[in-house]
Formats: sequence, C-alpha cells, structure tokens
Amino acid sequence: MANLSPLHRGIKRVRRFRSVARLGSGVAQWVTAAGWLFLITFGLDWVGKMDTVERVVLLSIEAIALAWLFKKHVLPVIAVRESLIGIAAKIEAHQDVQSDLVAALQFNDANIDQFGSEQLRARVVNDTAQISPGIDYLFGFSRPALWKNLGKSLATVAIIIAVAISVPDYFNIFLRRIALGEESYPTKTVVLSLETIEANAVVGRPITFVVRVDDNKVVPDDGILKIVGKNDAESELKLVRIGTTNEYSVTLPRVIDDFAVTAIVGDDMGDTKKYDVLQVPRIELEMKADIPAYAVESFNVKSAGGRIQSVLAGSNVHPVLRSTNNKLRAATIQLGDQVFALKNEGDDWRMPIENHPLIGVESTTKYQISVTDTNGISPDRPITGILQVRPDQNPRIAAATVINLVLSGAAPRIKFRAIDDFGIDTVTADITITRVGMDNSDDTITRMINESKSHAKQIDNTVPIELADYGLKIGDTVLVTLQVTDYRGQQEGVSIPSDPIEFTVTSRANFLAAMRDIDSETDEKLDQIIKAQLGVGDRQ
Repeated sequence: MANLSPLHRGIKRVRRFRSVARLGSGVAQWVTAAGWLFLITFGLDWVGKMDTVERVVLLSIEAIALAWLFKKHVLPVIAVRESLIGIAAKIEAHQDVQSDLVAALQFNDANIDQFGSEQLRARVVNDTAQISPGIDYLFGFSRPALWKNLGKSLATVAIIIAVAISVPDYFNIFLRRIALGEESYPTKTVVLSLETIEANAVVGRPITFVVRVDDNKVVPDDGILKIVGKNDAESELKLVRIGTTNEYSVTLPRVIDDFAVTAIVGDDMGDTKKYDVLQVPRIELEMKADIPAYAVESFNVKSAGGRIQSVLAGSNVHPVLRSTNNKLRAATIQLGDQVFALKNEGDDWRMPIENHPLIGVESTTKYQISVTDTNGISPDRPITGILQVRPDQNPRIAAATVINLVLSGAAPRIKFRAIDDFGIDTVTADITITRVGMDNSDDTITRMINESKSHAKQIDNTVPIELADYGLKIGDTVLVTLQVTDYRGQQEGVSIPSDPIEFTVTSRANFLAAMRDIDSETDEKLDQIIKAQLGVGDRQ
C-alpha cells in the first residue's frame, strides 16, 4: 500500500498545536486571575494597612482561590489525550475530505483485522496518500481564543509592571509585606513611637499615652488614639499636640480591662500595642499580740479585720503582712520616726529584728505600711493605723477609822478597800510614831497586813493596828499609811499609798467621852468615806 507518512505527520502536528493551545490558554487564564488577585491584594493592603494576621488570612483565601483556578483551567487541559483518528475526523470536517482520511488510516493499520474488498481499501489509501501532502492541516482550528487569553495575561503582567514602575517604594514594601514582613508604606506623616508615662496599666488608675512623630515629615495639629477593649468594644480619644513639638498626648481616665491601642496621626497609623491590666496588690495586715501572762485572762484584745486596735502596755506585738494577689518585692513599716524594711518569709512579711518598738510596747503608736509588688505597683495609699496601748492602771486604796483617839496599848481597827484592774499582790501598813516632846519621828515600821495569793482585783477588809509593842504615852501620835502593790507578773508591781490616818494617844476618860459620840451607822459612814476617796463607784 501507499505511504501515509505525510498524513501521520500532519495529524500529529495538529494534535501538538491543539495541546499547546489548550495549555497556553489555560495557563494564560490562570496567570490573568493570579495577576488581578495580586493587584487587588496590593490595593487592599495599601489602603487598609493590614496587620500580619489580616494579611495571613487574605493570602490564605487567595491561595485557595488560585488552587481552584488551577484545577479549573490548567489541570483539565493537561489531562486531555486526543487520538489520531479523532484529529483526522476534525480535519475531514474542516477540509471537506469526507471520510477518506479516517478510512485510509484504518485500512493502512496492520494491527486491525480488515474486511471487504482489498482493491477498494488499496484505492482509498492510494488516493489519500496522493492528497495528504497538499492538505492545510491547521486550517479551521481557531487561534483567536489562544491569542485572546494570552493577550489578557500579557496585559495583566504589563499593568503589574507599570504599577511597580510608578510606585516603586510602595511596590517593594508590598512584596516584603506579603512575605509577612513588618514594613509600612511611606506616608506624609510617620508615627515613630507610642509610649506610656506610667510603667504599667493598673486597674482603676489613669494612664497617659505619648505619641511621637517624625518632625522631618508633616506634623498635624492632632491625631486619634484608637482603643479596643474587652469584647472588641472600640473607642477613640483625641491626641493633642504638645506645644509645637512632635509629640502628642492623651490620658485614659480609668483603666478597667486589658486593651489594645493604635495611634493614627495624619495619614499614618502606628503599630498596635496591647496592654495587660495589672491589679493593685491587696494587702492583709495581721497584728499578733502576746499579752503579759498575768493579764491574759482579764484583758480583751480589741481588733478589727485582723488588725489589733488596743493592747495592754508591755505586750509584744508582731505585725505580719501578706498580699492576697500579687507577689511583693518590698514592704516597710514606719513606727514613729523609725522605718523598718520587713523581711520576706514565704508568703509573709515580718519584722526584720527581734527587738523593735512593738516589743514591750508602752505607749500608743502610729504605724504606716508601704508595699511594692514585683511589677513596681503600690496601693493608692499606704496602710495606716493607730495601735492603742492601754496602760496597766495603778492600784488604788482608801482607808478610814472610827475614831482617831486611842489608848496606849490599844489595837485600833482600820477599814480599807484596795482595787486594781488586774490583781493585787500585797497590802502593807507603814507606821510612823512621833513621841511627845520629840522633834523627830521614829523610823517607819512596815507590816504586812494582807497578801493575796489569788491576786484578787478587790480586797475589802478591816485590820487592827497593834500599838502595845511601841511603848506609847499620852500625847504621842501614830501615823498609819496603807500601801497597796498590784501584781504584774515578772515585773515589779506599782505601790500606791492611801491617805494617812493619824492616831493620838489619849487618856481613858477622853477616849470614853469620844466613844459616846459614835452611833450605830458609823460603819456605813466609813464605807462612804472610802468610796469617796476611791472615786465615784467602783471603777476597775
């Protein structure tokens, strides 16, 4: 049979052309879409000044879109595999050769079982071999679609190049920004920094922002501080220019929750800064008091909220400080004019020395406590208070007698009452004798008349004063003073004397005459005299 090589070459040429055309058209469409997405991204980023997160989100969406466009326009044309018979049929339609091309290919294929007249098959193959060199195989296959898509893609690339040439600074920065760089687009005004005067944002306190711009650029009269708080609540504060400087300031009156701020001055927007709001340290002050042992059962320590308000003189007071929320860096306590740096022991802060002014405290003391946490935050006001110190009151004693005239060998009785706020240790009698005709008195004689082992707070008693041993004569005087000493444990008690009672030694006749004037109510009158000497009532 005749040689059909020209026909095979022509059909394969058409197949290659169609494959290139499909692939070129698909790639051109994909490039066009990618180019416009690139330009749209440039515009959005330039106008919106997107942050890193926004850029990541936008680029992710565009990557998905580009993958979908690649799948739609490129993958299908790559997967197409056209047969020679199919291409031959299309050439027949374009060249009006009827079915001779397809028939010749089939009749000339040795791998196919042939049927019918061999002469007819040979005639078809020979006729096709004669006309195949003269066929325009690409006639009828449309090129405009390919050129149209290529034109769009080239125009898109040209636009991108034109944009890059017209705004090279912006374009270069955009390229770095889509690589997730932190560069900003050039602006007439350049925000250099956003700082706060305060070291931290503290809940409930104001915070002042200072924005600085480049003074070599445009410096507007004011600006805006954008604040985004909890639940994305937004607010704006006006930035006021400080004189003619390149700085602006504004104060947020009260900080409540964590927030983020962005300074907008002129056409520039600074970087967003986030602030975590810190808490003021909450302080618990505990004043532990060791009351003197002798008064533990009788003295009630007054306190409120763990803070002692009143203690007994001589008590040992130990202040213990702790923070319920923030870790403290330092704590001091001022007692009068002395300032002590407290020592950290775990979560507690205690006095640094054993012997301090609150050990054996004797007088009312003002204190002031200042703390600073690890963030440098202190309470709005230092903790102040007054430690009331109640002194151990001196004991009191009052004494009285029925008659001041006595016989030389008598034992006149003295009625007394001794009281103390915590307990009485002893009651003694100091006896001083002045003899008639003598200028000087004898040495004072002290006698124990009552010793309270139970340390009672009040003693009522009547005691005799034995005078027989002193060799008294008529005209001698005996001065008796009772002394009460209170009980103060290991400390020495305080002794307080009563008003002295003076006895005069007289004759029997004078004594009996004086006794006749004493009535039955004498004892009650003595009680009234004693109470009057001690004060109204029996205050303890």
